[in-house]
Parts: sequence; C-alpha cells; structure tokens
Amino acid sequence: MSGVTNNRFYGARSWREAKPVVLHPRFFDGFRDFLDGRPFDYRGLDGWPLLDQHRYENGRELAAECRAAGIIVRWGDRKRIPRGLKELVARRARRRAPPRRPIKSASQPRDCRSG
Repeated sequence: MSGVTNNRFYGARSWREAKPVVLHPRFFDGFRDFLDGRPFDYRGLDGWPLLDQHRYENGRELAAECRAAGIIVRWGDRKRIPRGLKELVARRARRRAPPRRPIKSASQPRDCRSG
C-alpha cells in the first residue's frame, strides 16, 4: 500500500452516492471494530484489496467522528443503516455538493414587449 492514499476516493455529493460506501461490508466492519474498542490491525489489512482497506478505514473514521461529537449509533445489521448515521452522512454529502446552477431562463431578463 506504499504511496497510495485515501484521497483518491472523492467524497460523495449525495446520499445516493454515499449509500453504497456505507453499505460496504468492510465499512461496517471498521465502524463496529472502532465502537467495540478493537485496535487498528494494519497487518490484518495487508491481504485485502485496496478498496476494502479504504472502506474499513472510512468506517473507523466515521465511528470516531460520531463518538467525538457525542453521537450514539447502535448498528447491528450491516444492511440496515441507522437513521442518525444516514442523516449525518447525507448532510455531509449535501454540504460537499456544488451549488445548483440556476435555470437558464430565470437568470436572463425576458423581453415582454409584444410586437
């Protein structure tokens, strides 16, 4: 994993983009491992595909952020994302999204004269 960083995976800009990341099995494992107090095992990740490694780290990072912010998340079933976690991730994705462009006709004055 030398020279490879997690910033190659750009952040989601909507819940639709973020959901597959949060549903990734390794994301769930990382999230649960952090909450359960398991130390980060770098050697255990060595045989994993790069995407799995990143998702595991993403899960641990989000769990740490939740704990630091005082957000309690009980997540027992990987396929059922708790409402509070979904709202947190969706809110973050919306903040990351570029502003919407105005409708073209709304930005230009119209000539309403008849004739």
